[in-house]
Amino acid sequence: VFLNGQRIGVKSFKDYVDLYVKGKEDDTGNPLKIAYENCGPRWEVAVTLSDKGFQQMSFVNSIATTKGGRHVDHVTDLIVKNLTETLKKKNKGGIQIKPFQIKNHLWIFVNCLINNPTFDSQTKENMTLQAKSFGSKCAITDKFITTVTKIGIVESVLSWAKFKADSQLQKLGPKSKQRKLQGIPKLEDANDAGTAKSLDCTLILTEGDSAKSMAVSGIASIGRDKYGIFPLK
Repeated sequence: VFLNGQRIGVKSFKDYVDLYVKGKEDDTGNPLKIAYENCGPRWEVAVTLSDKGFQQMSFVNSIATTKGGRHVDHVTDLIVKNLTETLKKKNKGGIQIKPFQIKNHLWIFVNCLINNPTFDSQTKENMTLQAKSFGSKCAITDKFITTVTKIGIVESVLSWAKFKADSQLQKLGPKSKQRKLQGIPKLEDANDAGTAKSLDCTLILTEGDSAKSMAVSGIASIGRDKYGIFPLK
């Protein structure tokens, strides 16, 4: 294959996938790693870590399905199912990780041959044939799944799960007291004002400073937790 007079050194689907991933790094600054498998004469699959939500690049009978389709779903579901089991063992004490949340960390590549594929438009961007009519199944191996668990996807999902768990704990934890009202001269707020007990508080309004002093003396015996005082002039 030549482009602008220059030969492109792509001899296989794996070489083609490498062009997408080359030069890209994960969150730690390390180059992205690829798990690749040739699943027989009709299926080739590759996967790497995605930091932009779920991504896919796929071909059906040499047709570029830029929007994916059921062939991509077929492969993705197999990978997610296997990763779910691994994550359950490692995600001790974390939030429950759902399949779509794992999928959001995947960048899937699929090259396959399908019997009489169907599409939702003439542009053939989305393959719609049901999996039972594919004519074959993508039989990924345990070795491939083992490789997938070692290319940063599992760590990325666990890191995300920890972040979500910490966020939930902060929401459920004790809420800090809100600060009292600032910028209002002569206001002496109740100690419980601005907290969960604020509905139990009473603000005593006095005519002036002299009456305020009397009110302060009057409530000294019952404390200032529930009572605030403010002179009107």
